[in-house]
Amino acid sequence: MGTGRESGRECVARLAAINKSYGAALEKIYSLDRFGSRLGLGRIRRILRALGSPEKSYRCALVAGSNGKGSTVEFIGAGLAKSGFRAGTYFSPQVREFAERFRVNGKNAGRGEIVRAYSAVSKAAAKVAPAATFFEIVTAMALLIFKWREVDIAVLEVGLGGRLDATNAVEPEVSAITSLSLEHTDVLGSTMGKIAHEKCGIARKGRPVVFGKLGREARKAVEEECRRRGAWAVFPDAASLPGRIAAQGEFQRSNAAVALEACRRLGADAKRSWKGIGRCKPCFRLERRGNLLLDCCHNPEAASALAKEVSRMKVPGKKVLLFSAMKDKDYGLCLAALAPQFGEIVLCEVGLERGERLPQLARAARKAGAGAVLLKDAKQALSVAGMIAGKRGLVCVAGSIYLLSELFGKDKIRVAQ
Repeated sequence: MGTGRESGRECVARLAAINKSYGAALEKIYSLDRFGSRLGLGRIRRILRALGSPEKSYRCALVAGSNGKGSTVEFIGAGLAKSGFRAGTYFSPQVREFAERFRVNGKNAGRGEIVRAYSAVSKAAAKVAPAATFFEIVTAMALLIFKWREVDIAVLEVGLGGRLDATNAVEPEVSAITSLSLEHTDVLGSTMGKIAHEKCGIARKGRPVVFGKLGREARKAVEEECRRRGAWAVFPDAASLPGRIAAQGEFQRSNAAVALEACRRLGADAKRSWKGIGRCKPCFRLERRGNLLLDCCHNPEAASALAKEVSRMKVPGKKVLLFSAMKDKDYGLCLAALAPQFGEIVLCEVGLERGERLPQLARAARKAGAGAVLLKDAKQALSVAGMIAGKRGLVCVAGSIYLLSELFGKDKIRVAQ
């Protein structure tokens, strides 16, 4: 009779099989990008019903916003976990590896369960939604993994907008909107009222929506939307936070305030939640690594916040900006906000179809009143930026989360979702 124990050779063989299956699954998942990004809830709802509605096995919260939603999801997850909840968090996109999209109490999903989730979701989609998009498939995978892992609460980062985003197929007990600015206007609308209508689509009648710091026009628009939907608009004050936070940047205090209020509304202990939130340091959000400063800044609002933080930094050497952007972003205004804070700018490309090309980036830099060093390869550009800055200087990497992924990611970048 066998002992039931796995030998070293059997363990190696099993892990090799999982890694092979995981690589094959990623190939198939990434290939879904051919369907592009198409908003709508019909396909994801059919897939979830075919899977037995896993999202009904736990409570849910949704986080939308132009900036700060990833950090806020991470803050809420940390606060809930510290309060004794088993918290699932769903992020998009990834920076380092695909598995970081699905976390339970801060730990990435395992390769084996990702393979299993993709197998189940792809079979369901083939029957009821054969044209499902990358984001719809991956969202369904997250909701299934969270069921298997028996989470108490799942906190989901909205992909685009809110009203018709795949994550909105769940029924959130609490919704949060971190910020509001005019972006994706071709999809979400060109006025603050239209943007608010789409973002506030994650609101539910009789339930709270927690808002971050908003301008006067944005606040008026969301208050009107909440009244129309019968939701409660909640505006926590970052100035009333009970202490300092480990996350760098003044903008993170607003995100932390949203997270603390969301945790409280979900029934978590405020003091314990604050311990989790206060100690949480989201990666690649104004993150300092030696003479590198890494930030996901991708729109004018985020660029202005980053410029403000850089202006406060005392650096004995030269400040250098390494920048790239997607074609559909207003990178001209981003460069206009950032350029005055740097002695030199290095521009590069990201290996995605959506990535903007050097001539267009250079033209935007010139319009912002700045010259630039042009290098197509991102890793070569980082090396050159480091040489320009020197040991006493600072290299700030910003402009797109996909630039960070190209420089620091483990998985090949083939999807911009």
